[in-house]
Amino acid sequence: MELREFQERALETKQYQLDKPEHASAAAFGLVQATGSIAQLYKKQLYKKLDLSAYKDLLRRELGDLLWYTAIVARAFGLDLEDIAKKNIEITRDLYSHGPDSRRPLRTFDDSATGCPITQRFPHRLVFRFEETLNDNGQFRASTTLIEADPNPFPDGPTKENGRVVAGFQVGDQLGDELTDNSRRPDGYRFHDAIHMGFLAVLGWSPILRRLLKLKRKYDPAIDESQDGARAAFAEEGLAHILARLAEKRQQFRTPDSVDGVTLQVFDEATSELEVNELPKWLWRRAISSAFVVMHQVTEAHGGYVIADLKQRTLTYQKTYP
Repeated sequence: MELREFQERALETKQYQLDKPEHASAAAFGLVQATGSIAQLYKKQLYKKLDLSAYKDLLRRELGDLLWYTAIVARAFGLDLEDIAKKNIEITRDLYSHGPDSRRPLRTFDDSATGCPITQRFPHRLVFRFEETLNDNGQFRASTTLIEADPNPFPDGPTKENGRVVAGFQVGDQLGDELTDNSRRPDGYRFHDAIHMGFLAVLGWSPILRRLLKLKRKYDPAIDESQDGARAAFAEEGLAHILARLAEKRQQFRTPDSVDGVTLQVFDEATSELEVNELPKWLWRRAISSAFVVMHQVTEAHGGYVIADLKQRTLTYQKTYP
């Protein structure tokens, strides 16, 4: 039976006037009751070690009630049960890296297919060195150096005009300024560039690192303005800070599963008009978790090397030069 047909047949047996709010509420209470009955069965299994296979008929009936009430509540709000089911499959495929959708090629933002010249693309593999020092005020400071880039379209260093760097990077140079935790208590945020590197490695996206590496996509003024400009960079920097706060109550994002719905909603809102928003949420979860795992490894070791592999979409840490 198709879900749409089931919904129509369920409506033939309804005892509710769906145009009356109190009747629609009664159907919603039925949903709660059926859910509670199923939960009660599991409770008995946990505490009384019941064999649930002996309760198949009861479970079938309760699940049927759950489906019936779902069909009625859906229609009360003018929703089609079949459309709900299809949308739910889309959502779950977006959240979890299983099934045919996860095997499709993921979008990249600056490969040759987009027409982006190599001098405006991220290298496929980047190696960064994090170093930690202690300043005169007793503050830990962290610096980041670009150690390796493959391919390197700037073997002779960045492009300059009138003595000013306009594009590219120099392997061996420090990347950006030295950073402190900017906090009353040391918490490792001085190494938060690892978060941007996680975005870069797994998502192929980081307006911050495009700016630091001077790889803005000037071949397309619209992309340069909306995706690589200051507003996109501010969004990424703010997102990194908010994720660091959220991580404190989410196991420090040490696994993709610890990246919960609230975190994904924050990511979604922060990137709503940016190209990265088109990528699946399961990849966002992997990027966030990879970034925080590496950031904590760097913090615990007081430095080390971080490898961003954009082809494999991985971010890894090594204590010594790889």
